[in-house]
Amino acid sequence: MLLTLVVGLSSCSDSYLEDVNTDDSKAETIAPNAQLTTTLLQTYGDFSLMDTYRSYITGFTQYYAGGWNVSNYAGAVYPKDSEMTYPWNRYYQISIKNLVDAIHRTGDMPNTNAALRIHRAYMMAVLSDIYGDIPCTEAGMSFIDGNATPKYDTQEEVYDFIFSELKACAEQLGTGTDAIAGDVTSLGGDPEAWKRYANTLRLRYAMRISDVAPERARTEFESALNADGGIISSADEDAYIKYIDAPFTLYDGASDLDFRANALSEMIYGQDPQSPSFVCSTLFNYMKKMHDPRLYRIARCYIHTTRSQTDTSGNFDVTDEVLAWGERGGEGIVPCNVGDAWWSEWVSAPANSDIPTLDSLATLYPDKGYDKNNYPARMIRPTIAVAFCNADCPGILITSAEVEFLLAEAASKGWNVQGDAESHYKAGIRASMQMLNNYYDIVSKISDEEIEEYIEENPLGDNPRESINTQAWILHLTNPNEGWANLRRSDYPALADRTLLPVRGDFPHEDPNMQTPVRLRYPLLEGRYNIVNYEEAVDRLGGTDDWHTRVWWDVNEQHFMDIEKFSESIE
Repeated sequence: MLLTLVVGLSSCSDSYLEDVNTDDSKAETIAPNAQLTTTLLQTYGDFSLMDTYRSYITGFTQYYAGGWNVSNYAGAVYPKDSEMTYPWNRYYQISIKNLVDAIHRTGDMPNTNAALRIHRAYMMAVLSDIYGDIPCTEAGMSFIDGNATPKYDTQEEVYDFIFSELKACAEQLGTGTDAIAGDVTSLGGDPEAWKRYANTLRLRYAMRISDVAPERARTEFESALNADGGIISSADEDAYIKYIDAPFTLYDGASDLDFRANALSEMIYGQDPQSPSFVCSTLFNYMKKMHDPRLYRIARCYIHTTRSQTDTSGNFDVTDEVLAWGERGGEGIVPCNVGDAWWSEWVSAPANSDIPTLDSLATLYPDKGYDKNNYPARMIRPTIAVAFCNADCPGILITSAEVEFLLAEAASKGWNVQGDAESHYKAGIRASMQMLNNYYDIVSKISDEEIEEYIEENPLGDNPRESINTQAWILHLTNPNEGWANLRRSDYPALADRTLLPVRGDFPHEDPNMQTPVRLRYPLLEGRYNIVNYEEAVDRLGGTDDWHTRVWWDVNEQHFMDIEKFSESIE
């Protein structure tokens, strides 16, 4: 009797504890399409990992300079583990884990399975382009086969995997009746659209390896061009992630895995009035020299003093007034050089009376500080237009504009493509400018006349590689990781030579090599928890996890220029 009583109490206790420890608000399983939604949205929707974009990637591309983060890290060539590891940690812990799990459970859902695998291939390309050799074929398998220490595939092996997956997935799409219900992209769950997208990504990655493996690149490129389903060939076929117009959630959203808003837009907007993203003089001066009609659609001057922190309201646009002040003899718009903070090389602020909007605000609201605390000086530094900072801006995957530039370069190499390099180059410029008209609330639409004048003034010229990839660099402003990858692959445009610029004392300097790095370092914890595979990868880098060591496909030195002389040539 006593034994029966004890067993009974024990059973009740176990049952009770199990009941208490079960969270009824959580599902026991998750639908693969829900996992697809999460991983797609995280691509641009994770504010935490966008720290790395702000601190390093948008600085290495010389899109931005002057804000504290980009100046402290990229501008100062300052390696900090916590800032470099966000893409690795966040993508592996969330997206890769979910993708691999969902892929494992969708053998009877061929369309959904293919979409999941395509996005995994995309994610692996992003990670490999940032770090080099990475866990790929064994990544995310811990819950499936118990392997918590995946090997690091070489970047060549990663690209082999990507090509194989994209080709196989394109062939698989349309073989089932399951709906891709978790699709939150412009592809709308259409298997044919996903097939086009997979083929088009093959073009991008084939061009990526075109210097290190030219024959393989040509074969992959031409195969993708001729694959069933075709490629993205018009703006209405562009691939991008759709985000919603929601209040900025910043790090709280990342902690809650709330990826519904475009976190890259939030990040470049900045977290307070003192931290907008200032446009780098490299980008500004290239566009100014080429008389690019996008320049003052992209770079604007604002009075940020009382702007909202949850959306882009409260910014007073004074671009035209600052330009007019410059024409009257003032300094006008003054972009920041790479390595500078916005307060470096101090600029002389205009008098209140020189900027009517400033004068009016300071008079009407003297307690708001519109003309205090150096805000007028900060006002004449160009920042990214708020049109690119809205929560519902698209998360660009690949567009017809990029395709035209890829086709232009392929034609210039003598690959078998329809049309010549010049016609694709011109089409790429048109599509790039129309993309701004279509996807962003810029101050005014770019007219056909402006586009054609620009094309006439900036022909393909004698160095197609430079012309095409300079245009691709401008296009990829809203896809910074692709901008950085293609910049390193093509080595154009020439960047400002960081070693010729003064070393500022405002920020730490731990790297004696002040030239722009070409990869990010692995997380320090990899050397503790996956030490054997980590050390093998580091050995392949030459024995040191050096961010100046080029990745596999980056075989040539980047072109650099004297930014001071370049700036003077424009005046």
